[in-house]
Amino acid sequence: MILNTVPQHVSTSSIGDALGSMDLPVGIDMVRCRFRFTAKVQQSVEDWPWVRATGPDRTTLESGVTIPVNDQCNLWLGLRDGPKGRNALLGVNPSRIVDPSGTRAVGTGEALGAVEEICPLLEDWIFWDVQPVDWDLYRLDLTVDVEIPRITQQVLTVAERGLRSPRQKVNTYRGPSGDLETVRVARKTKPNLSIYDKAKQSRTGPARVRFEVQLDRTYLRANFARLGDLTDAALRQCFQAHFSKVIDFLQADDKTLYDLQLSGADKKTMREIVGYETLCEKGYTETLTRSVRRRFDDFHKRHSIRQVSDLL
Repeated sequence: MILNTVPQHVSTSSIGDALGSMDLPVGIDMVRCRFRFTAKVQQSVEDWPWVRATGPDRTTLESGVTIPVNDQCNLWLGLRDGPKGRNALLGVNPSRIVDPSGTRAVGTGEALGAVEEICPLLEDWIFWDVQPVDWDLYRLDLTVDVEIPRITQQVLTVAERGLRSPRQKVNTYRGPSGDLETVRVARKTKPNLSIYDKAKQSRTGPARVRFEVQLDRTYLRANFARLGDLTDAALRQCFQAHFSKVIDFLQADDKTLYDLQLSGADKKTMREIVGYETLCEKGYTETLTRSVRRRFDDFHKRHSIRQVSDLL
């Protein structure tokens, strides 16, 4: 789901307010479900490219297959047939079914509709008698896309500060240009939190930052045990609870955001100005030459700021 903001008046606090609002639309990007099946339609090893025998005395047969839906989306169907029963594990990205270009995540209603839409494809592989709304949830990725042209770097920088804690390591990833592209908390036990430049990651759609939380089976069992338990209100509350610190940091930072996609010369000038402003704040004085002063003033005018610290 995309939150549209007004670029001329965007600030970190306005983005934080939007993420914390009671009508925030939360999308579903990935879902993995488990359900019982009664029999296979295709039995031969040639039909199932991944097969192995596991468990005591090799009495449990595991098999899997990738089923194409469209040019951008595949289903993963894994089966486990043993003494404890027959279980199927289905992994699908419903947003790629509704929108193959990958420019947005889909809401609860569209996600459930997408899962029901692919059921005829499964009929070529298995028989089952459990309705999709009663399938057990094993993984769920919740996302919100914030459309913020030209200010991706600033939002990621503030979000990184919000993710930090003494016991929580934040991994950052930068592109070849040095621009920040992803900040992520990859915990040993999920939920995992990620904030990244979705336009660069997918190479589609408008400039936007994606906020994503990946929920695992342990969390889902206690909160959303079945696919039919998902509601827009519950997903919004879950998303905001996991990103509460990031939202607080965004709301508390009321500085206007500026584009930091600077040229090499501008980056050099910014470093020089930061050093000069730091010395001034500590009480040191330094006389600038006329050419350096003119270059600093020109930088301030072109970026409409009084001092470089406003950008940090």
